[in-house]
Amino acid sequence: MHIFPENISTYGQEIDNLFWLVLVFVVIALVISLFVLIYPLVNNHYTKVKKATYFTGENKKHFRWISIALVLLGMSDFVILLAEHNTWEEIENIPAKVDVRIGITGRQWNWIFTYPGPDGKLNTGDDLVVDEQNSELHVPVNKNIILELRSRDVLHSFFVVNTRLKQDVIPGRMNTRWFNLTKEGKYDISCAEICGVLHAKMRNFLVVESQDKYEQYLKTLYEKNTANP
Repeated sequence: MHIFPENISTYGQEIDNLFWLVLVFVVIALVISLFVLIYPLVNNHYTKVKKATYFTGENKKHFRWISIALVLLGMSDFVILLAEHNTWEEIENIPAKVDVRIGITGRQWNWIFTYPGPDGKLNTGDDLVVDEQNSELHVPVNKNIILELRSRDVLHSFFVVNTRLKQDVIPGRMNTRWFNLTKEGKYDISCAEICGVLHAKMRNFLVVESQDKYEQYLKTLYEKNTANP
């Protein structure tokens, strides 16, 4: 049984592992907190304690438990930070080998995909642009895909759950992210930031395919753009 949607990226499993690690610490903290809350209620029931007492919690006995809680919390945070370091470093650092570079622009209410034209360079005059509702982002399988993420109007968030990639896109700023996808197929692309009245309709698709099919798609796109300039 898969609790999460299928992972198709090279670093997705590492992100899933971090989720389980954080969940373990959260569950332990929850159990301890519930015990600390419920045990005094049961132990100090009015039938057992005849007179209520007041204390400030400043003596060493009470302060000791506060110190223990702070130390345990600090240790758990340190373990999580240590465990996430390599994963975060992998995601943040763009691979030296770049196979494909694609521009992605969020707008109300769809994603715009920009591919390099015949010159093989992005952000030049012959770029191939797809700006349609429910359009598809095509990428080749097992390649390092660099994404240049921008927003045309308001805050959006590019989210492909099967890749475990979620990145806010901000007007006036470009964020660069990457993934390497290991399985062919068609997957949902959504916006994870409320961006207006049609936010729920902002849905596109990711198509992961072979290198040959990807090149054929770009060829078809170029011929279409040339026929309808």
